[in-house]
Amino acid sequence: MWALILRALVGVGVIYAVKELFASDEVHVTNRSDCHSKFLEFNSTISISQEKKSNLISAHNTIRDKLTAYFSNFSDVPEIHFFIQGSYKMGTMVENMNRFSDVDLGIYFQGYPHIDIGIIQWHIKEALTGHTSREVEMRRYCVRLNYVRDFHIDLPVYYRDFYGNIYFGTKGNGWQKSDPKKFISWFKKNIENKPQLVRIIRYLKAWVDHQKQKTNRIYPSGLALTLWVIEYYVEDSRDDVAFVYTCDKILEYLDEYYHTDWKADMPVAPYDNVLSRLTDSQKENFYKEFKSMVKSSIEAVSSSDNFSAKYTWKQIFGYRFN
Repeated sequence: MWALILRALVGVGVIYAVKELFASDEVHVTNRSDCHSKFLEFNSTISISQEKKSNLISAHNTIRDKLTAYFSNFSDVPEIHFFIQGSYKMGTMVENMNRFSDVDLGIYFQGYPHIDIGIIQWHIKEALTGHTSREVEMRRYCVRLNYVRDFHIDLPVYYRDFYGNIYFGTKGNGWQKSDPKKFISWFKKNIENKPQLVRIIRYLKAWVDHQKQKTNRIYPSGLALTLWVIEYYVEDSRDDVAFVYTCDKILEYLDEYYHTDWKADMPVAPYDNVLSRLTDSQKENFYKEFKSMVKSSIEAVSSSDNFSAKYTWKQIFGYRFN
């Protein structure tokens, strides 16, 4: 039946037909398909371990001490502060299928440093070389400190001006307004009393990670997925159903604007579209795979028995979903 319907949709009218086909009011949820408890178990499975959290905290503290001591030797360089940011700070970090994690530790100069960002990165590398047996990388957007263990720490550089504005340094492009702290505040405001919303973000990121392992393709960033889930979140007493409804609403948006006009705009400076680095072909691949996932998800919550539902979810998320 599905194959006949999908073949009939091929052509110019595909977007509108698919939009109607996958509209949320067409999802028929059954009690026997209930996988809420399995989703909660999956949420724990994709979380980083307490041991890794302890290792990360220890690594952060050592980095802070070494960089503070190093830059204190330069009398003309402003004092530096630090801020853990990104998915670790928001609680949306997902350990990928290789059990690897990456964390951002922002370095904030309390005033304009009067040094080229490339030189600042060089000094950071000098201060941390030998800290681990792995190399320290100077990248365009950060310095990356690689660990033998299953994580690396990215060190982006910022400065705060006299008026409290925050600027992010990019090698080759100088400084631009960007305030991760304001974004964290915005995020916390939007997830307040909505723990399920955070879990939906994590499930969607875990699905993307599973797709990356299968296809080796480039997908929308975790930040883009986070912005979409916050905008289109649909609450339900069951996580599996909330995931389906939320992804279905995202799909409606993707259908309506197709990939040429998709946006995931930052709500704080620099207010940029975080999808801008994706090519049209990368967007098209994501669209096809996301649409297929939504179709399978609908089948899961519409299943007449729990075994079939769990099997479908395992196909969607991979072996870690049990």
